[in-house]
Amino acid sequence: PKLTPQEKLKLRMQKALNRQFKADKKAAQEKMIQQEHERQEREDELRAMARKIRMKVLEAPALPEFSVSSVPGQMLMPCLRRERERREKEREEWERQYSRQSRSPSPRYSREYSSSRRRSRSRSRSPHYRH
Repeated sequence: PKLTPQEKLKLRMQKALNRQFKADKKAAQEKMIQQEHERQEREDELRAMARKIRMKVLEAPALPEFSVSSVPGQMLMPCLRRERERREKEREEWERQYSRQSRSPSPRYSREYSSSRRRSRSRSRSPHYRH
């Protein structure tokens, strides 16, 4: 079957499009594989660092405030508990400070905000508004 020049062009364009699609798909796949590989490497590095830190901590002489219990890992609990409590207190303080501001702004601010909003709305609704 003889193809018209238009049909030939259409076929060529379709083939080029398919090639580009395949190339893009392959590039996206390779990028995802690379990202996964990098993520895995980071995880491995973090695991190794955590292991080193744990070994250093376990090798360090026990401080008087820590009591070595029969349960492994309990030696660090008082220190970790204090740290966790400090973080929780900071978070609660932050939430208390910022949630109060977002729920009830000061009356002066709300008055200024509402009046400026009223003016800008009325201006934008006007059918004869000119620049």
